[in-house]
Amino acid sequence: MAKGKGFELIARPVPPRRRSGFYRDIVTEFLASGERTAVVAGTDRKPATLVQGLRKVVEVDGTKGVKILQRSEEVYLTRT
Repeated sequence: MAKGKGFELIARPVPPRRRSGFYRDIVTEFLASGERTAVVAGTDRKPATLVQGLRKVVEVDGTKGVKILQRSEEVYLTRT
């Protein structure tokens, strides 16, 4: 394309979306732990964001027997 306009357009396909494995890692570690319930701590994410990300992973992966709960400012994973 024309370089004299201050920009250049390059034909390129859009790469597939890659989600962070952060939330998936939390769910996987919880399942491997064998614990009945656990609090997610030590993240810099807001509780609502954490709940949303964890629920999305559980839904997309089809994980059965795990429930994500928020109580006040704490996020819990529990087995159902």
